[in-house]
Amino acid sequence: MTAFLYVVSGVAVLLLILLGWALRSPSDPRKKSGPLEEHRRSNIQYFPQIQQALAAADQKFLLEKGGTELARSVARERRKVALSFLSALDEEFSRLLRLARIISSLSPEVAPIQEFERVRLTLAFRYRLQALRVELALGAAGTPQLRAVSDIVSQLSVRMETAMKELGERAALAAEMASAIERGDLA
Repeated sequence: MTAFLYVVSGVAVLLLILLGWALRSPSDPRKKSGPLEEHRRSNIQYFPQIQQALAAADQKFLLEKGGTELARSVARERRKVALSFLSALDEEFSRLLRLARIISSLSPEVAPIQEFERVRLTLAFRYRLQALRVELALGAAGTPQLRAVSDIVSQLSVRMETAMKELGERAALAAEMASAIERGDLA
């Protein structure tokens, strides 16, 4: 019974440490949110290069041609690049969420189910992102998990573009109706 208590306590402490690490404030100066109007290129476009860098075949080639020391060094650097890519995706996701909040405040048809969907998506993204960071820090190359995280950001980006288009169409229609009323075309 005592050994079980030690194991449970150890797991609890480990989970608390991981939770603290996951919730820490970012020390990366790029994390500071800029204006939403600033149009940046999506980081998703770099996913194929990151996927290639983490591929087992690429690692095997380096091992065969350059030796173990080179392969280890390159793998370490590539993991750092992959972690930077994840940080950039995190920043992009946060920017898209801010945009989603603004769009939902401007849209009269936002239902609670849509708000719940945004919370669910945020939790799924954060969980997968942290799990992938831990995996990369431990030396594992999680390409399927990397794809899942990238897909979440990509889907949110597409949703925001669609919502912005619809909002723009509504604004144009409202402006056209207001103009018609001022001209007296509508009676």
